[in-house]
Formats: sequence, C-alpha cells, structure tokens
Amino acid sequence: MSTRPLIVLIVAAALAGCGAPAARSVPDVTGPATGPASGAGGSAPLVLRVAELDGFSPIVISGDGRTVYRFDRDSTDPPASECWTMCLKTWEPVLAPDGFRVETGIEPQMVGTVTRLDGGKQLTLDGWPMYHFRKDVRLGQTAGHGAGNVWFAIGPRGGKAEQAAAPAKPGTSGRPQVLRVAYLDRFSPVVINGTGRTVYRYDRDRTNPPKSACTGECLERWEPVLAPDGVQIDATLDASLVGVITRPGGAQQLTLDSRPLYYFRTDRKLGQTAGHGVGDDWFAVSPDGSRAKRVAS
Repeated sequence: MSTRPLIVLIVAAALAGCGAPAARSVPDVTGPATGPASGAGGSAPLVLRVAELDGFSPIVISGDGRTVYRFDRDSTDPPASECWTMCLKTWEPVLAPDGFRVETGIEPQMVGTVTRLDGGKQLTLDGWPMYHFRKDVRLGQTAGHGAGNVWFAIGPRGGKAEQAAAPAKPGTSGRPQVLRVAYLDRFSPVVINGTGRTVYRYDRDRTNPPKSACTGECLERWEPVLAPDGVQIDATLDASLVGVITRPGGAQQLTLDSRPLYYFRTDRKLGQTAGHGVGDDWFAVSPDGSRAKRVAS
C-alpha cells in the first residue's frame, strides 16, 4: 500500500440566489473554540473547514460539506446580522448550539458568535455573520455566490471568495482525491470525499491482500473511490491506514485499513447515506475502516 497525507480539497460549483435585509441581531461576540465542544444534548459541535471548489479560491464549508456565505449588508463592528424575516426563507444562519470546532486553514481567533434576536448563536468569521444558502442541495454547490451582488461564499479570513478559471477535465487537473471525516446526523463519524459524498466498504471484499469483489453488475450501483491524481488526507484521518490497489484495467482504488472504498451511485445530496446497510454487506465506513454505526437521534 502507499499513502500521501495532506489537507482538504473539494470539487463542483454553480451560481444564483437572492436575499433581503431586515431586523438586526444583538451583538454578543464570544471567543473561539479550538477543540471539540458539546452541548447539553451531547451532540457533536459544528465543524468549519477550508475547501477548494473548482472555479473558486479557497472557501469555508461546514462539516457536512455545505458552502458558507457572508452578506455584505451585515455589519462587523460590532457584528450584527441584517438577514431576518423574508431573508431567512432563502438564507440559513450558521448556528452552533453545541459549540464549534475549526480545522487547519482557519485561524480560531477569527471565529466567534453573535446572539440573534431569536436567541440563536450565529457563527461569525472576522466579524461577518455566516450563512448557508437553502438552495444548495447538491454536493459542493455554490448557487448563492453573487446573489444580488451582496451574497458571497466566504474565504478562510472572512473575505469574499473569488472565482477562478474553469478546471481541466477529471483525471487531468492534477487535483488529488480527498478523504476526510464528517459528522452526519444519526451516525458515528464517517469518511467522505472532498465534495461530501459518503464513502462505503463492502464486507465481501478481501483485505489480506486487499482485493475488490465488486465487479460486473456490482459496478452499476457502486463506484470505486479512485485516485488518478493521487490522494490528499485530512488531518482527522490516520494517513497510515490509507493505501491503493490496482483494479482490473489499471485504475487505482483507495483502501482504508486494507478495505477497498466505494461510493453509492444513488447518493447525490449532502450527507446522504442511502447505501448504508444495503444487502447487509455495504456500510458507510468509519475513520478506522470499520462499519459506521447508527446512533440515537
């Protein structure tokens, strides 16, 4: 097996949206949190990380892969949101009821919270309140960028993300495959790729030596996680557990703890895990290569 530890990347992009200002939130900035936090309910903290979507400079995303935005009509000194009433039908404040954690690429001291009029704790970056666009429903989507010329994907230092040239075709762009950890609702931690697609293992595969048992018709439903341009591994994963095998035809498929990795072709939305438990052989994979587990809601 071979390994290559690095950081985070993501693939995809789009454009659209709108929003309107309204009542201000109450400034109440708190300090940053650099490690895991939990609320009274024991839920996982909200995660902020940096990603590189094709066609964009680095942007901030949440732990489940949703793009994070800023609103030019908000104020930063003191931080206050101007998105209320009708605006909230399109834009969703990034809240952290169970605390938050930031990953490499975001300076913890730049992250805080502001208390909204409804009592919610909205995260801020360099004073800018942060939001999700409710129409971002596909992996890596950035449909809200440029909406009304006041909404923009936010960069890791609070600035507006910039759009770059279109990428080359897959497999020739030089962008490696990405593996990282996500905290999806009702699941123990699972492995996802850079665009947020859930990664699976197949119990019928062989691990010593690693070999895929998914061929022929199996590939109509399951897609091997390939790495034609190498692999980048988020710091939340143990790089020593990641390797590759050569599939028939020469494609390089990634493995985790010697288990070949796959996507379920039906998974097309953020955080989807439709393949978990299929045939009692397929399971979302945990960071150590074991089966991910469902947890109580």
